[in-house]
Amino acid sequence: MFDLILKQVAQTDFDFRQIANPDDPAKQRFDEWVDYYKLKAAIAKVVQPRSILEIGVRFGYSAAAFLHGNPAASYVGIDNDSDSFGGTKGAIEWARQMLRDKKATFLVADSQSMKRFPGGIYDLIHVDGQQDGDGTYHDLELAVKQGRVVLVDGYFWTATNFHAVNEFLFRHKDIIECFGAIPGYAGELLIKVKPEFLESSAAMPVGAAGSEPLRDCYSAQYFLRDCGGWDTFRMHGGRCILDPRLGSMVDLAFLKSPKRLLDLGCGRGETVYAAASRGVEVTAVDYSPRAMEIAKGVFAANEACARRVEWICDSVASAALSGTYDAVVASDIIEHLTPVEVTGVYAKVAAHLAAGGRFIVHTSPNRWHYQYDYERRRRIAASVGAYLPREPRTRYEKLMHINEQSPNVLRRELRRHFKHVALWFGSADDAAGSLARPFTRREMAAARDLYAVASQEPVATGEMAELLRSNPMPAPASAQVTVEMLDCPTGVSCGSKFEIKVKVVNNSDVMLRSHPPYPVRISYHWVEARTGEMVVHDGQRTFLAPALPAKTAATYNALVCVPARKGDFRLEARLVQEGSRWFGEVGPAGNRDRVVAVR
Repeated sequence: MFDLILKQVAQTDFDFRQIANPDDPAKQRFDEWVDYYKLKAAIAKVVQPRSILEIGVRFGYSAAAFLHGNPAASYVGIDNDSDSFGGTKGAIEWARQMLRDKKATFLVADSQSMKRFPGGIYDLIHVDGQQDGDGTYHDLELAVKQGRVVLVDGYFWTATNFHAVNEFLFRHKDIIECFGAIPGYAGELLIKVKPEFLESSAAMPVGAAGSEPLRDCYSAQYFLRDCGGWDTFRMHGGRCILDPRLGSMVDLAFLKSPKRLLDLGCGRGETVYAAASRGVEVTAVDYSPRAMEIAKGVFAANEACARRVEWICDSVASAALSGTYDAVVASDIIEHLTPVEVTGVYAKVAAHLAAGGRFIVHTSPNRWHYQYDYERRRRIAASVGAYLPREPRTRYEKLMHINEQSPNVLRRELRRHFKHVALWFGSADDAAGSLARPFTRREMAAARDLYAVASQEPVATGEMAELLRSNPMPAPASAQVTVEMLDCPTGVSCGSKFEIKVKVVNNSDVMLRSHPPYPVRISYHWVEARTGEMVVHDGQRTFLAPALPAKTAATYNALVCVPARKGDFRLEARLVQEGSRWFGEVGPAGNRDRVVAVR
């Protein structure tokens, strides 16, 4: 397409100077703009839009160029008719008169106050680049909902505009079919939007029907390309825990050794598998059929484990439950529900929580994070010439986060249903957060994550803080921990991945935990079998999730990444305490090592 556009630029006879306003304050630059407007005419000639919407009309030169390229098109122009952002008050009247014999409509309005552009879907939407970064970002958010092709003017006009547009592309890459830039005078960026994301599917109303209208938005694209932890899930298929958030939720759920667990909004099923593989009876609830399909796929190779799971494809607010649960997990689901639905969920959990049972909640982002800390960082970025968009949320967050939680609201609502509530601020790198030490107000606002544990019985915060923190193990204690590899393939492909099952025996007096500041994790070395050369020393890390108490043993699935070169290699399964030591480097190796042919 771009070759055709550039070829058409050379052929077009459009010269905007023939229709330009002689009183235009920028008339001294007319000669510079000839090719600039020829390019716009050429784009319309190649794209052949039947309907055009332009944001920022000014004197109408771009409008004239588009209608020269495709005279049959209908045109709608929006302009705030002011002197701001490169505009000229009264200029739109010249555009009206100049295009009075065309199918052209003009609207004086501020696009920044709009939540949707007038009309339906347009074949081409032109976004004027004579704006600050925030203005361009806002107009683009609306344009991709209603424009099959979006043309961004002034892509290279200023660094601020350039960074704003690129930030938009990054955050909306899932809805873009393709895009490309033509430098020219100010830079033209063409974006082609995927048809399925236009208009009706780009935004869905949420009202009395609760979160139900959003059900179809929870697609495979969301679970496997956006939802937190998607990248590690794609590496191991949900049978290993590599994500710190999931690791912390699993540990909190297993703190009291539950026999029956309820996972509300089970998503891809990582927590379900971690519990069921430990012999726990699990009820997994999610109203997304795609989530159910993905989650059940995690159990494809473990039928015995799958028999411990009851699957309920229904809203967490209306799902029919039976009996009581020792632990209930709601990981990143509360912010996806309306306040009325949240109240119903809390009441339901309280009714089905066993005596001494715990309701474990994680939600992100902490509303204070965007409300206070993000605005502070925006000011800092602007002071050094960098850019952060006014809207910090991703497209999925804006669509799905209909009830982001502040700590005050989360604590207050939980206390209406549970006698005891422990709430704290945390992060992916430090789940213990303010549970382990007092936070300043700035730290509270900066924390993205909120954790809460609710129960009808007292909640031991010190016990949870200890669970979510790891201290260096002394050498004598680490020597009392052994690793046995229970299975391993004998031949694999270069650069592939596979899982091993390992048995970890903890004969020490210390619980093994995979949390900062000194997390203990499963890893491995790859050693060339013939020469003894260490090929890979720091292997992929897998969480011990749930944590392994003192004087106990458990099996875990661990992810292994294969070297990129051929040969016979010895795979050495090990535990490592980050920042401290590798376990088992001294003393008997046990059954930790297997020779694997890499082809």
